[in-house]
Amino acid sequence: MKDIEQLAKEMRERALERPEPWVIYEKIYEPSEEQKKLYFHAGRWAGGARDYNARMAYEQLRNKGEF
Repeated sequence: MKDIEQLAKEMRERALERPEPWVIYEKIYEPSEEQKKLYFHAGRWAGGARDYNARMAYEQLRNKGEF
C-alpha cells in the first residue's frame, strides 16, 4: 500500500491535469411557468397555508401522484 502522503500528492497532480471542470449534473427538465405556480401553491398548502389556490394546487398534484 502506498504512503498516504504520496497518494494525496498523486490525487492533487491528477486533479490539476484536467483543464476543464467535470459536469456534476445535467438539467433534463425545465417546468413551465404554470407548473412552477402549481408547485409553489401546493408547497404553500403543505406548509400550512389554507387558501383556495393552495388547496386546489395540492389536490391537483396529489391526483397526478406527484405528492
